[in-house]
Amino acid sequence: MRTFGRILLFVAIVALSALGLLLQLPGMKEGTSWQELPFYVGGALGFPLLGVVWWYACGRSLAKALPAWIVIALPTLACASTAFTMISGYIEGQRLAGAIRIEGYSETSIQWPGFDGPVGVTARFELVHPKGIGALILPPELRMAPVIEIPRTDLSFTHTSGSGYFKDSYLETPVGALTLLKTVLFQRLYVNDQAEQEYQNWTSALDFDDGGRTAITYHLHPGIVDYLVDPGRVCLSNLSPGIQRCEKGQDPKERGCRSPNRIDPPVPQYTEGRDLTALWMAAGRGVMAADLGPVLTETLRAKSGLQGDPSAWTAMQKRLEPDGLRRAGYRLCPPGDNSHTSFRTCFCRDSGTNG
Repeated sequence: MRTFGRILLFVAIVALSALGLLLQLPGMKEGTSWQELPFYVGGALGFPLLGVVWWYACGRSLAKALPAWIVIALPTLACASTAFTMISGYIEGQRLAGAIRIEGYSETSIQWPGFDGPVGVTARFELVHPKGIGALILPPELRMAPVIEIPRTDLSFTHTSGSGYFKDSYLETPVGALTLLKTVLFQRLYVNDQAEQEYQNWTSALDFDDGGRTAITYHLHPGIVDYLVDPGRVCLSNLSPGIQRCEKGQDPKERGCRSPNRIDPPVPQYTEGRDLTALWMAAGRGVMAADLGPVLTETLRAKSGLQGDPSAWTAMQKRLEPDGLRRAGYRLCPPGDNSHTSFRTCFCRDSGTNG
């Protein structure tokens, strides 16, 4: 190849290498997804192939090929490392999902004054697993509905929509606004006794215990509960049924109403069948994800007091809807700290104004 042609090829190699590294920056910051795996595998194989082409263009001279090979080495190693992490994470997640079991499951009802029945359940058990797992156990979401097969590559931190119901938009056949029992994402009521730093006090994500047995406690409430300070102040997603739309000029933060810019609340579908189903996962480095849902689903169907009782499930959900809160003596909270926002409406026991 003539000198000018080699110069153009070298410039192309440098440009492609730089582009390959730049395209990986978002993944370094925000994480990778399975849709990107072909890019990383392609880079790990394609850049060395480009190096072979350059070697032939240089008359198969190692000395002349070396500068471009040094340039190519950076994106090759980066792509290969990311691809290896993704593939090994997938294998690790499969291994973990097949090696866990639940022991000592117990369940108690969460009872608050003023209500005619439970407003949630507290589930306690031990998760038995291999030792040395470097991942987080994320909180589950429970439904009374058939199992939905979710590919491991589609597992995510939450399947709850902004309305507090099951988010099924990614399913080929949507199942509607199915109600959930889940931990409250924003709350100050339940302290994480595994917390090592203050900011972890209010999270429900847990580390695997190095000894191979992790004690777990989950406080589960209806999914529409958006923020929970204490039993006397309950904040719901303002897409919950029964929350009024703001009139012209009203501020959701002042009135506790739903912004007119927000969509209408979905019609809740409380149950589909009589069986409980759990969506539950562990997440580790890169795209490592372990589907823990099947083992918890099996345990719930064998030992939960809600299994096979759709009337009890539905009643629990309705107790924390706006009408249920009003019957229990709650009214709209006054505006202020820990109160209404553009996305949630708060109810306080025996305080505030009539809603």
